[in-house]
Amino acid sequence: MVLRKAQMELQGDKFDYCGSLGNQSYFDQKCPAQINLSSITFTPSSGLLVKKDQELQCAAL
Repeated sequence: MVLRKAQMELQGDKFDYCGSLGNQSYFDQKCPAQINLSSITFTPSSGLLVKKDQELQCAAL
C-alpha cells in the first residue's frame, strides 16, 4: 500500500480518499455518499487496513 496525497495504491489498483470519521480514513475507487460504506477502511494509528472482508497490517517504510 502506498499513500500519495489523496490517493492510495493497493495491489495495482488506485483508490481515492473519501474522508475520515474519528481515527479511520476511507478510500474507494468511487466514493459513496456515506463514506463509511467505502471499500477500504484504514486506521493510521494501528496500521490496520480492511478491504472488504480482508484485513491487512501495514507498516511504515
